[in-house]
Order: sequence, then C-alpha cells, then structure tokens
Amino acid sequence: MFDYRLSPKEIHILTNLCKEERSIEELSKNISLSYTRTSELITRLQNKGFVTKSGKLKKTIRRANAEHAQRFCELTTVFPHIDWKDLLSHSKVEILTQICSSHQNIQQLSKETKKTKRTIRNNLKKPKEIGLIKIKNDKFKITERFSPLCSFLKSWRYFYNSSLKDEAAPSSAIIWQQGLEFIIEYDSPIDNKNFDETGPSILTDLDDELVYTSYTYIYTKRELGIKDHLKNALRIEGDNKRIQRSVKKIAKKKDIFLDLKGVSP
Repeated sequence: MFDYRLSPKEIHILTNLCKEERSIEELSKNISLSYTRTSELITRLQNKGFVTKSGKLKKTIRRANAEHAQRFCELTTVFPHIDWKDLLSHSKVEILTQICSSHQNIQQLSKETKKTKRTIRNNLKKPKEIGLIKIKNDKFKITERFSPLCSFLKSWRYFYNSSLKDEAAPSSAIIWQQGLEFIIEYDSPIDNKNFDETGPSILTDLDDELVYTSYTYIYTKRELGIKDHLKNALRIEGDNKRIQRSVKKIAKKKDIFLDLKGVSP
C-alpha cells in the first residue's frame, strides 16, 4: 500500500502539473532532482491517483482527473501564495485531515493519529501562524476561508481508504468515513490486521436476540471499547429500530451512557 502522506517534492511536482502538462525532464529541472528520482516520484503519484503518463519514449505527465487531484489544484490556485510543500507534507496531512473531520483538542488528535502531543503541537505551529486553523474551547478547527483544504483532504482520504478496503475486501463498500477512520460492510468475515469488526455485526455476540447477516469492520489506529462499537452500530444502522433496541439493551447491561442523537448516521 502506498503512503498516505505526501513529501515536499511530490507536492512540488503536483503544483507544477496544475498549470500544464510537462515531461519528466522538465519536472526534474523544476524540482532540482535527477531524472531517475523524479521518475520514481511520478510513479508514486500515479499510484496515488494524482497524475497520469502518456507517450512511449518521451513521457508526458499530466494531472489526473480524479477528484482529489482536481481539488488539490483548486486549493493551490485559490491560495498561490502559501507554501503547501510545508503545510501538507509528512505528518501534517494526517493531523489536518483529522481536524477537518471534527473539532478536536491535542489529546484527541494524539489518540486518533497515534502521534505524540509534542509532534502535533510542532506540526500545528505554521498552520496557526497563517490563520489556517484556530482554537476555540481548547479545540482546533479549520478556519472558514480555508474550507477548500478540507475538500481536498476529504477526497484524498476517500481515495486512500478505497485502496485500503480493496486490499482487504475488493467487493466491500465504504459506509462511513470520518477523518482517518472508515467503516466497510462485507458479506463474509475479513482476516486483516488493519480492520476490526465493529458495529451491528459485533452486536450479535452481545445480544443473543439479534441476527445480523453482514459483517462490518472499521479501519482505525485506536483501540476500541464496547462504547465505540455501539456508536458505530448507530452510525451504520441508526434508523433501524431493532439495532437501536439492541444498543440500548447492551448499554444498560454494561452501564454505558450513550447519546443516541449524537451518533446518528
């Protein structure tokens, strides 16, 4: 699986291709890298759905038609004065993706991204300086004028998530996504270390009156508890009265307080 994070050189290449198609030779000169190294970066970007190649001998590289590739160019066109090579590279892209999904504090971001609080603080210094993010009630949020950033990050994450789920279960469907996490539904069990069973299908082990024939799995870096699984059940089948009754029954048995309205689909 390709790396979700973007390197400064990859971002530099993408910025060049937003303006016009170019040859590998032209790109290598623009980003001051060898032809071989530039070609390697282009292959990585092609695997990530950002660029396409054409031609046999002299390759022509252009921006792909994928939504995340288009959203990236829209972002850099609206904010041409911003150094996106710094703001979107490495860990920042994961942290900002998480902030786009919901307003979160340092502790929540650390839990969701599996990064230290120090790493998160360091990576958010520059975004705060330029007004990309602001803090309200100790929680970070993307400022309204930078909403095109979230449009890009959400579409890019969805592309990445689709690739992850295709590796685990090609014919499964993504039924919920938020930040770095997403849930898939499949018609048989999945044996993949990156996915944990959750939601309605795990309730059948906790409620002997419930029968759920599909299997629901979440991709996450967190360790999930019963409360998380109950929330996921509501995110997936929140309109299903039988699932609602089962969630309430299990929550009462486990002495768990759950706000049903807060986790509806």
